[in-house]
Amino acid sequence: MFVAATMSSSSPQDNSPSLPPASFSTPPGHAEITVDGQRVISQLKNTVTLGRVSSKANGVSTIAQGLATIQLGPTNLLNSLGHRTTGDVAADVDHGPRDASDGRSISSGPPSKYGFRKRLSRLFKGDPKVKESVSTSSASSASFTLVGTEERIQSAVPDRSAMPISLGLHSPAHSTEMSSTPLVVLDTQMQQNPAAYGTLRVDIFPENVIKPTYKTDLPKPHARVDKTPQLVYCCSLLSKAPGPLLPTSDSNVNQDSPLDDKEKKWVQLIDPVLQDRYQRLVEHLVKAFDDHHLKESDVVTEVVFVGPVLDRDTYRSLLSCFISEFEQTIPLDDILLQGLVQLVECASSGYLVDDDLVRIITVLSKELSITHIGTSDHPLHLTLSLARVLDVMVTGKVKDLNRDRDHQPMLQLLDGLKDSDSVVQRYEATYAYQALQYAPDDETPLQVLWRYAKVVAAGAGAVSSVFKLDPEGFLKGIESLQEIGEGVVGAVSTGIEVVDTLRVGAGEAVRASENKFDFMKKRSWYLALQGTALFIRQGRLSDFNLVVSQAPCRNNPNFQWGICRQVGEIAVDPLWDVLVRQQAIDFLGELYRSSSDWKPHVDVKRWILTILIQISELSDVSVKDRAVALLLDLKSGGIDECPGSFSLSRRLPLPSTSPLLAKVQEIPKLEYDLHVLKLMRIADYKQAVYIDPMAKLNLQDTDDNLFPLMDKVRDFLASDSQVMLVLGDSGAGKSTFNRHLEHELWQEYKAGGRIPLFINLPSLERPEKDLVVEQLRTHNFLEDQIRELKLHRKFMLICDGYDESQLTSNLHTTNLFNRSGQWYVKLLITCRTQYLGPDYRGRFEPKAVDQYARVANDLFQQAVIAPFSREQIEDYVEHYVPLEPRTWVKKDYMDKLEAIHNLMDLVRNPFLLTLSLEALPTVVQGKTDLSRLRVTRAELYDTFVRHWMGVNKRRLQDQRLDRENQMAFDFLCADGFERHGILYQMDLATSIFQKQEGRPVVDYSHMRDWKTWKAQFFGLDPTRALLRDASLLSRVGNQYRFVHRSVLEYFFSCTISGPTKGHDEFDPPVHSETSAASPTIGAHPLSQRSLVVEPSIIQFLAERVQLDSGFKDELVAIIELSKSDDQAAQAAANAITILVKAGVRFNGADLRGIRVPGADMSGGQFDSAQLQETDLTGVNLTKSWIRQANFTKAQMEGVQFGEMPYLKEDRGVQSCAYSPDGTALAVGLFRGRINIYDTSMWTMTRTFEGHQECVNSLAYSPTGLQLLSGSDDKTVRLWDCVSGSCVFVLEGHTNEIWTVAFSPSGKQVASGKDSTVGLWDVQTGANLFNLTGHTGWIRNISYSPDGYAVVSVGGDEMIRFFDTQTGQPGEVWESQSSGMNSVAYSPGGLEIAVGCRNGELLLYNTTTGKPTRSWKAHNEEVSGVSFSPNGQWVATCSDDGTVKVWSAATGSVLSVFTGHSDRVTQVDFSPTGLQLASCSSDGTIRLWDVSSLGTSMDVEGGSDPLTSVLFSPDGQVLFSGSNSGDVRQYDAGSGESGPFFVCGDNPVECLAVSPDGLRIASVGTCDEFVIVWDIGAGQADVVLCGHTEQVEALAFSEDSRWIATGGDNFTVLLWDARSGILDRVLEGHTGSVVCLIFTLDSRRILSGAWDGTIRAWDLNSHECSVVVDGGYDIVRWALSTSPGGLKGACKRFNGYTMKLWDMENGHWQQTLEHNDKVQCFGFSSCGQWMGVGLRRSVWLWNFVPEASVEGGGGGGGGGGEWECSVFVQDIFGAVKSIAWKPQALEFSIGCDNGSLQVWRLVETSSSSPLDAWSAQLVWSAGNPVLAASDVVFTDAVGLSSANQQLLTQRGRAPLEIATDGEWRAD
Repeated sequence: MFVAATMSSSSPQDNSPSLPPASFSTPPGHAEITVDGQRVISQLKNTVTLGRVSSKANGVSTIAQGLATIQLGPTNLLNSLGHRTTGDVAADVDHGPRDASDGRSISSGPPSKYGFRKRLSRLFKGDPKVKESVSTSSASSASFTLVGTEERIQSAVPDRSAMPISLGLHSPAHSTEMSSTPLVVLDTQMQQNPAAYGTLRVDIFPENVIKPTYKTDLPKPHARVDKTPQLVYCCSLLSKAPGPLLPTSDSNVNQDSPLDDKEKKWVQLIDPVLQDRYQRLVEHLVKAFDDHHLKESDVVTEVVFVGPVLDRDTYRSLLSCFISEFEQTIPLDDILLQGLVQLVECASSGYLVDDDLVRIITVLSKELSITHIGTSDHPLHLTLSLARVLDVMVTGKVKDLNRDRDHQPMLQLLDGLKDSDSVVQRYEATYAYQALQYAPDDETPLQVLWRYAKVVAAGAGAVSSVFKLDPEGFLKGIESLQEIGEGVVGAVSTGIEVVDTLRVGAGEAVRASENKFDFMKKRSWYLALQGTALFIRQGRLSDFNLVVSQAPCRNNPNFQWGICRQVGEIAVDPLWDVLVRQQAIDFLGELYRSSSDWKPHVDVKRWILTILIQISELSDVSVKDRAVALLLDLKSGGIDECPGSFSLSRRLPLPSTSPLLAKVQEIPKLEYDLHVLKLMRIADYKQAVYIDPMAKLNLQDTDDNLFPLMDKVRDFLASDSQVMLVLGDSGAGKSTFNRHLEHELWQEYKAGGRIPLFINLPSLERPEKDLVVEQLRTHNFLEDQIRELKLHRKFMLICDGYDESQLTSNLHTTNLFNRSGQWYVKLLITCRTQYLGPDYRGRFEPKAVDQYARVANDLFQQAVIAPFSREQIEDYVEHYVPLEPRTWVKKDYMDKLEAIHNLMDLVRNPFLLTLSLEALPTVVQGKTDLSRLRVTRAELYDTFVRHWMGVNKRRLQDQRLDRENQMAFDFLCADGFERHGILYQMDLATSIFQKQEGRPVVDYSHMRDWKTWKAQFFGLDPTRALLRDASLLSRVGNQYRFVHRSVLEYFFSCTISGPTKGHDEFDPPVHSETSAASPTIGAHPLSQRSLVVEPSIIQFLAERVQLDSGFKDELVAIIELSKSDDQAAQAAANAITILVKAGVRFNGADLRGIRVPGADMSGGQFDSAQLQETDLTGVNLTKSWIRQANFTKAQMEGVQFGEMPYLKEDRGVQSCAYSPDGTALAVGLFRGRINIYDTSMWTMTRTFEGHQECVNSLAYSPTGLQLLSGSDDKTVRLWDCVSGSCVFVLEGHTNEIWTVAFSPSGKQVASGKDSTVGLWDVQTGANLFNLTGHTGWIRNISYSPDGYAVVSVGGDEMIRFFDTQTGQPGEVWESQSSGMNSVAYSPGGLEIAVGCRNGELLLYNTTTGKPTRSWKAHNEEVSGVSFSPNGQWVATCSDDGTVKVWSAATGSVLSVFTGHSDRVTQVDFSPTGLQLASCSSDGTIRLWDVSSLGTSMDVEGGSDPLTSVLFSPDGQVLFSGSNSGDVRQYDAGSGESGPFFVCGDNPVECLAVSPDGLRIASVGTCDEFVIVWDIGAGQADVVLCGHTEQVEALAFSEDSRWIATGGDNFTVLLWDARSGILDRVLEGHTGSVVCLIFTLDSRRILSGAWDGTIRAWDLNSHECSVVVDGGYDIVRWALSTSPGGLKGACKRFNGYTMKLWDMENGHWQQTLEHNDKVQCFGFSSCGQWMGVGLRRSVWLWNFVPEASVEGGGGGGGGGGEWECSVFVQDIFGAVKSIAWKPQALEFSIGCDNGSLQVWRLVETSSSSPLDAWSAQLVWSAGNPVLAASDVVFTDAVGLSSANQQLLTQRGRAPLEIATDGEWRAD
């Protein structure tokens, strides 16, 4: 609080301190008081203030004082004069200015937020800038100001002092700017009169000097420091240097004398790492002392010497060690005791806490109490130590000394020592006694001094003077104290005492204080000695001299005794200058002789003689002789010295040896060597452009959930996790990120911190055992250093290239990381995603340290590097362009990247982006139409390699080579330098794969390897050396590798197929020298190894297939060769793998007899392929299309299909549940039965019967011994799984039971539907609670993992929680979506998953009650949800017939399982999490293998449902419209995707292409307008606006002139197709127009509507006629205007049938019946075929003329009838649109699962009319599925029984199954 009072009769001067301007006049005779900027008026007169302010005025502390201006500082104002405790430092930090008008107002109120110590430290430096204008108003009232400054207050530490304080006095007449904190009191103006100083000379110490410090020779930078004093000197210099060097405290050595030139030069040579090294040496030295069992005197002396340069933590560790050692040491160790005290005295501000000092005092007191006085010097040593520690407590204002426990016993103990026979003991005990009096006080001694000086001055009304910390002010304070209590001082500490004092006059205040002082018995001489000690610590010896000569208490023997000790300490201290030490001896002589004023007591004279005797025994001759001479002179007086020997030194002697430092440095330069490694790694980092990568949590996650990878790694570093796996494609930037991460961590590294270590795994021999040791050895660390690092340091291991090292082991486990006595590390591992297979997490997850070696999931994290976004690409280009002179700017590069088709997608890979930017100028040279360019990854590498070799060739041409190298270079150039360079790298890549299994690092030493294969690449031959230096190789020591793994793979792929002439690349082009026709197929590169495990090589070669038809033919030839040549099997397996990945389709191919063992044919299309007698051993056919394929007599051992056979029931299956041990699966059927299956053989073992109706829900008990079921018969049954009997029938529900659940404890079950949840006791079957609250049916319930809560969801769209123990309702959440069908708790209980009727899935946080994620999971309602046991996945099932697995963390789809033909009712994970069971109304239970989820690179794409498909008029292009509003183009023959455009946000309702093929019209669902697009430009041409309701149909006229549109407003609108102008409106329909078509002559429009009619509109006559009237409820029409006649077809709502009409006569022709709802239909262009799309199939009807129809024609006189000639199965989604290719028997379908397919009708050679036609798949786009209908596998060899069953089920027809080589019918 700020308090200021002014006398009302005085007017403030222009610079009066901090008083706020007057806003009102003060009444005469009243005091004007300012309190925190507020003014109050008081009538109190003649009052003084003592201690704290207690009175309040409106909540503001105030003091009223008449006739004076007072600004009170806080009681801790001068704490920094002594040692500071933690509490003091905190208070200082919190203190701050109160009034902006005041420069820095001292406050006695609560501390504020600004550091008080810093603002006042200039007070004690005598800052000459600190001046103040003091106003005078009368002869009896003037200001007296203590002036403070803004630097730190110096702590009373022997080895730390501030600059001398100025002795200058400020006259009241001075009027300068006030820049410091004023403390205004009243006093008389002090006039200095040297003549009045008395008989003691004041010039013995003629001047103030610089505080002494220890100095020694400075070591050279990086030189070894062998002596501890040298180390301390170095640290002290660094702490004084400007800038952030060594950390220092408030009173650190940086306030000593300034650095001289030599010291400044040395400091400039020391970099931060060397500073860290020095600091680490000091810290290790302290640790070595702690570990040292015998605390000998030399080690104590050494470690205490480093005390002043320790940081806080190290200091406190050392202090704790000393205290503990002292407590345990018996007998008393004087050296240890003195070291402890010296350590306490050298503490920096904030280093000590009250408990430290109290603990030390307690130990000293205890030791003193049990030490017998007179038997040794121990009592004296303890007393001296106790006094010194009490001094520290007093100056540090320790308040935690308990009066009863600590204070009073010590007083009694010291009181007894005052009667000792030893005069020295008596005096030292008296001093300690006084120190103890002040220890518990609220004020430091100097605060007491100044407070009483100003109190007396105010009460006496003395004249003004500026009172500050100078000799004059100090003396006046002592005099004031002396006058108040005759040398006895006390402090008033409570607010009540302050008020009492203020209410009496000055004289009464003094008397009241005297009474208090007498009680407290505090003596002023102790305060005086504290002040003189401060002067000495600051080197202010002249001021000390003056104070001693004039001290009011100078006659007191205790004061005299203390002064003599202080002077004697100067004389014996070798750090002081010799002259100063001699002056100290002279001072002792003057004190001895001064009798008139000083009047030394006889004991003091004896003490002086004793001190001189000790000085005379010193080794310093000049000091010793001075003392001897004085001693001889003084001895003549007949007074003897004190008996005994007494140490004067306050410090232990300088350490003569450095045993601890020598021990610390037994580990040679460890931190320095780490520094060298740091500098090396930082210097080695060369990354011209670095873009921070983004990442996602897993492969299947979408780009909507990206996060900065560096942030994720930082979080990992800060977490408790131990292993982080970073996955990414080849070239994704894993190594670049790793090196950047290491670079950042090294830059941030501080000595003692976690050590970053980049490890290239392929370069190590045994990374699975000696990972860290091997890497440290490569950095030349010694074994002792490695051992020290292992035991005492932490590491961040950045392990690069797990895949390249061909590792399969768990590095964390095999290296025993983070175990006791082992390496303490965090492990970041990067790996290419393609390298990992199923269950890869086991290779990386840490194992818990227990007998079961459990996986510790909480210690593992992973991330997947995402491809670059457009913004990242642009950022990269922006940084790339300025790297070297270029003709292109950023815009040029970006324009080309965007113009070239698909290139932007390609360069999302960072490495490919780098290659592209280098290659682009060459790629586009001479090209005009960039939109037609197709650039692949292989082409980019081709161009880059050529560019690289050309640059290096020119470099060598410009380089001056010696004769031998020049000749070699000339020969290479003559024969094609680039070609030889490429061949060199191809041969090297081949050797790396052949000789070391693809491990990329080649370690070559010429002395060791000159006879090996490595010499031909890395030997001394100049030709090889030139090629090596020009190649894409990097070298570290003796280790060589390609600059990137993908470059190695590229060159190896070039040995199989390289660039071609057609792409204008290397000259001459590189081709494989071995063709398929070669008799040496075994030598072909494809025959050397399986490339299935090298997906990057497969990708390069797959792109070659797309670029080079010749290479495609070669691969096909190799496959063909395998039919006759067994040696071609490996090559053929690789060849078909490459072709399948290249998108080559084998539909209808003759592959009989091929040998492709181990091939990866997953996702391939083999529709109707002939695969008889093939060798398919170990082939992967997962999600392959093998419909109608023939595998007769094929070798099929180990074939993988990725699915298991399903279980078939005779009724629909409503529920399923795995037993807890996974050995059984229970399924509930529609008719009330429960079947139990054994999961080992998948055979039914038992049936539970009892329910009368559908079993809706099942739940096993936690033990698996009981099964709970709920049924539509309104009962809940509990079954004994062993006996199969029903234990209880739980009745009470009034409606069907839709859901049941077992509690985790197994003691309780829950059930519900009828708006209540019933809780039942398992033991008794009793109903425990009926939980109410829902207002609708309850659809699902789930127990929390702890069993204390149950959650329910229902039709009322509410989520309700209940307490299962009390039945009380809990939280209620409102659904964030529509009605809810299902709910499930996550295994950890932190989330619940809720499936909704609108197809959404929501995840709620159970703590906050808010959704964390939500997404559209299915197109129809979600019927079931289930969490995987590890909580990572959520499985959902739906009425749309699909099962999907999602990432619980991100909501991204991991896999879509299709196969059910009806709604899926429930899903359940197996306890292992490796299988997923789903049940369906179709009567099947399907079993899905989910063990490989999250590991495949073939990520499931989004299932954007297709709404319409349409061929272009020429049949070359296929258009598709989707639910998202996109319209995409495909090559109708190959399926290659082309441009696309977005029509809007709504699903595409219908499409129409103009007959000239130039424009396409589109309309979206709910749209009332039509957009006409220019196909070539991809831009909107015109927009047709005129409909008032949704447009349902549109058509172009055959001459492309008109566009007709129809919609829900029952009209047909005719538009000019070119201008978009509405021509006419055709009215007549009474229902929505849903179908339009022009006749071939463009003269009529035929329209079909929901009113059941087809109308014909004549455009010339404007006449309208009803052609067909099909009746009511018609929702879809299809029309044909083929040359064979006008035909029409229609269907009713939800109809299974269609009606065909002859529109020429309006007659009904025929009704076509189907087994499912008709979704769509369409006529072929010839009018003879009708395609009908159902939910899971396509029916193809052929019009058979009457002559061909047995028994006559159909109804209606149609001249024949329609027959279903072809039935296409394996359509895993509802067919939403069907379109026929013009003038061809090909059709396309678009499905709601996003698949797009093109089929061809093929006439067979079958004599049966039913088999005369078949449909063959041409191509398919979308997520691959396993399609196996009508597959033939008769006599297949080695096919497992499970796979046989699977193919049988998928075949959908009676098939033959082999058993023991014999065949039987199924």
